Amino acid sequence: MSEPKYVLVRMKRGLTHGLRAKYYVLAAEKPIEEQFTKENLRLERIDPQINFVWWDKPAPEIPADFFGVEWEGFLRVTQGGLYRFYLLTDDGARLWLNDELIIDAWKDQAPTVYHSDLLGLGAGYHKIFVRFYNKFAFGEIILGWIRPDGVAEVIPQENYAIPSDTKIVIEGVPEGYRVEFWSGGKILEAVANEKNKAILDATKLVKPLDGYFKILMPDGKHVFESPVIRDVWGGDVFQLGVG
Repeated sequence: MSEPKYVLVRMKRGLTHGLRAKYYVLAAEKPIEEQFTKENLRLERIDPQINFVWWDKPAPEIPADFFGVEWEGFLRVTQGGLYRFYLLTDDGARLWLNDELIIDAWKDQAPTVYHSDLLGLGAGYHKIFVRFYNKFAFGEIILGWIRPDGVAEVIPQENYAIPSDTKIVIEGVPEGYRVEFWSGGKILEAVANEKNKAILDATKLVKPLDGYFKILMPDGKHVFESPVIRDVWGGDVFQLGVG
């Protein structure tokens, strides 16, 4: 009897376009930078981009004045080259790219535009983090870039990425079989449970990766290797089937 020929199909994509946002309440009498804490956190959501003008409350849980926001995720650069970033902010904001502070506008102010130095960025994913605070009624923050072709724009939603979950699930795998994810070496592995699911811990993937999956029998015999799959990340759900 011949061995089954497997196929692997991605049923759900984990990569979500947008940034993970955390909204905080702040106290007027305390230093602003010390108040971005779990105790002051009131709202978590996904924002499509950083392009806000607030005449009133950002959300029902957040006051119109004395609030702060943090945005984090990854910036997807499709064309490598020289980029310049800009922030329009009221009041203060800071921008980090790949853990480097590139714009520091941390002060009380009317709407003001700040620019980064020119930065050489390669195509791919770059870690991004923004912190913002607003003291009094009316707040504004816009994050944009000037691309290598000279176009200045608010950074579009499709250029931001976050994972939708901390797990990658492979369904339809025989119980006891091992699933491995490879990208320049073995990155993740898990054994399928009694529900025929292999659940891989995707917290080890610090950004989306191109890679492939291997399926092995309990005795280690190799039975399947997928083609290279683009942008594997937390939240991906795959179905293993017989072709």
